[in-house]
Amino acid sequence: MNRPADGCLWSLAGALLGFLCVAAFLILGRARGSSLASATAPAPILTVIPFPTPSPLASPTSEAQSATVTAEAPTPGAQSPRQFSHGELVEVFGTGGDGLRLRDAPGLEAPILSLGLESEVFEVVEGPVVSDGFSWWRLANPYDPGKQGWAVDSFLRSLES
Repeated sequence: MNRPADGCLWSLAGALLGFLCVAAFLILGRARGSSLASATAPAPILTVIPFPTPSPLASPTSEAQSATVTAEAPTPGAQSPRQFSHGELVEVFGTGGDGLRLRDAPGLEAPILSLGLESEVFEVVEGPVVSDGFSWWRLANPYDPGKQGWAVDSFLRSLES
């Protein structure tokens, strides 16, 4: 027959066994040098890089200008082209962290190939070409040959002084 004292004894034995298990896990955790506080967060799986850039947008009045691509003097209202030499290293700057669009051809309507990130270094390959009222330079990343395209010189500066 079960006596009421036996139920209390079993409860006490269970609580003691639980306490001993918790104490053993804590001691073993300290011995192995790991704890919940020192656990590192996992590395992110996906990093999102925004695609917008302060590269100029096409305006309705630039349609007549976009039809002609010349290497002569800038169109009226355009800024004078910066002078870079072929093979010179330039960096993307002044985009506010948004980056600079690298296009397939000089012009605002040309397809975008990739994005030059703020402070990214490129080599000048060709240019300048004036189109849509802007001076365009063909750039290539010296460390990633697949990353190249035409960019507006407003967001480039020379690394050579």
